[in-house]
Amino acid sequence: MKKTVYTVISFITLILFWYMLSLYVNSPIIAPYPHKVILRMFELTKSSVFWSHMTVTMLRCLSSFVVSILLSLFLGLLCGIFPTIDIFFSLTMNMIKVTPVVSFILLALFWFTSSKVPIFVSVLMSLPVMTTAISSGIRNSDKKLLQMTVTYNFTAFQKLRWFYIPSMLPYFAAGAITSLGLTWKVVIAGEILSLPKNAVGSLLQLAKVHIETTDVFAITGIVVFFSYFFEKLFSCLIWLLKNKFSPDETSDK
Repeated sequence: MKKTVYTVISFITLILFWYMLSLYVNSPIIAPYPHKVILRMFELTKSSVFWSHMTVTMLRCLSSFVVSILLSLFLGLLCGIFPTIDIFFSLTMNMIKVTPVVSFILLALFWFTSSKVPIFVSVLMSLPVMTTAISSGIRNSDKKLLQMTVTYNFTAFQKLRWFYIPSMLPYFAAGAITSLGLTWKVVIAGEILSLPKNAVGSLLQLAKVHIETTDVFAITGIVVFFSYFFEKLFSCLIWLLKNKFSPDETSDK
């Protein structure tokens, strides 16, 4: 309850600051009023055209996030279990981390169609985050438990099920939640530059060209809402997985 109260107070403070800024600037092109942005958000949610764009963007985010998870699980487990593989991929992962997103987007425009660019760049940017988190979870696991799996002749699958997954799950959760927010940002940034036929990023670019600042704020607000919603939904899924693979459950079995 205390957390909720502070969150509401923070939200109200932000809106008041926004309103005072709009009042001071007195220019809807620079800082539109909050109530006008909120009204525009409701108008957009009633538009079938907007939802066609929003649905495609959500599918891009979902597909790129799933691909990122699968690749990161594979690479993260290998890097965590085998130090030589971790050393081999460390340079590549660090290069991806420090390279500007826009550089990858511009390069991807030469390699892929406009609809594939956001997915490729999103996977590329999320991969180091989750891979590093998973490999760190395995490296920081309890070595005595690993020795126990060797003593009791666990199979490779049993080691994966009862040792590696519980060890890396908390790290994976933190990395995946961070990557989910990053996915939305990178996908939409890729859409803005690549301009696919159906995309929220294309709508943002169109609003920018027409100097529709209210639309930019409104579309951004809707994207933030969905990003927050999917983050909470994914957090619930992670919570269920933690319960399934928790040490208490494993000890009972």
